[in-house]
Amino acid sequence: MILTTLLTSGLTASNTLMANPATTATADTTCYAQVLVPGVFQAAEEKVVTFEGSPLYQTTPVQLGYGERKIKVADAYVEYEIIPAVFEEVTETVEIERERTEVETFPATYRTETKRVKTKEASVQWNPACAPVVSDDASSIPPACLLETPAEYQEVTRELIATPARTVKRVIPGKTQTVTRKVLVEPAKVVRKEIPAVYASIPLGRVEQAAKLITTPQPEQSQQVPVLRKVQAERFINMPVLCETEADPALISRLQQRLQQLGYDTGKASGAIDTTTRTALTHFQQDNRLASGAITLETLRKLGLP
Repeated sequence: MILTTLLTSGLTASNTLMANPATTATADTTCYAQVLVPGVFQAAEEKVVTFEGSPLYQTTPVQLGYGERKIKVADAYVEYEIIPAVFEEVTETVEIERERTEVETFPATYRTETKRVKTKEASVQWNPACAPVVSDDASSIPPACLLETPAEYQEVTRELIATPARTVKRVIPGKTQTVTRKVLVEPAKVVRKEIPAVYASIPLGRVEQAAKLITTPQPEQSQQVPVLRKVQAERFINMPVLCETEADPALISRLQQRLQQLGYDTGKASGAIDTTTRTALTHFQQDNRLASGAITLETLRKLGLP
């Protein structure tokens, strides 16, 4: 269908409302114009295949029976745990300097003393002037025959101990200090642990019936679909149209209002044929299978306008 239509207006010698340059007027003042008549369609039915035949394959699932099986999920192993040593703090007094005895010496003191020392003893000598005395008795010797020599002396200065040398012992006490130290209470040790193996029971499946394939034929399916077949093509013909002398603003305004009521947007009912009005009129004519391209009289009758 040709959808493009154009309503043009112009004056001819017969003062008609023109849809195109081919508009003419007859002697009885009926105006004609070349308009596009829609094609003619005939209802029919067409067979459409909605489902092509094909085999349907279905399978019956395998049927399984179940038992239990014990399997090892973790091996046994040996684990060693190290237990650290245990200490405790002990506070004790430690001797950092031992007790000792110091000896202090005091030298001797002396005093000076003068002493008369006999250097030669007194002696008796024979007087050579005496004659020898023959006698066994010493007392018969005359004293004059004996010469006595006195003893000899010498003054000697000497130092004597006034105070003897001595020593004094003095005890120096020891020194101590309080210290805190860690004492081992329990030594570190290694504990051996044997971790047993871990087993789990799992279901064990066995095939009791194998899967089967079932083939089912699926027939072809079709449907009768209603269709419209064109039996006559669109064509241009001369048809009576609204003359320009009759297209006063009041009629055009009523035309616009009527199209608006039927759901065709003509914009504002201005009383003048503009592009929006032409478009709405063409859509109305196409929807009602009327000739389009001008304001035909059959269009006015369809709209209920005189």
